[in-house]
Amino acid sequence: MDHATEHNCGACSSPEVQALLCELLDESITYARALAIREHIAQCDFCQKRLESEEIIRSLVRNCCNGQAKAPQALRRRISVEITRIETAW
Repeated sequence: MDHATEHNCGACSSPEVQALLCELLDESITYARALAIREHIAQCDFCQKRLESEEIIRSLVRNCCNGQAKAPQALRRRISVEITRIETAW
């Protein structure tokens, strides 16, 4: 079953959805852009499920890391570079 049939939205692909969710959850967008993304999510089962999963994952990471020692600076830099590389590959 293809994405359009299974999830009632033919406009989404996993990289596109991930990019939208990052924009929304990182709060790096305007109110109007956030509203447009939320309107889409409200109409798309696939995006709703991905948003719920992303929120759970981010919450778990926050809770696990809360109050813990920070990763070494070199590791944090490598992770940041890798995240940037992945985001620009989309």
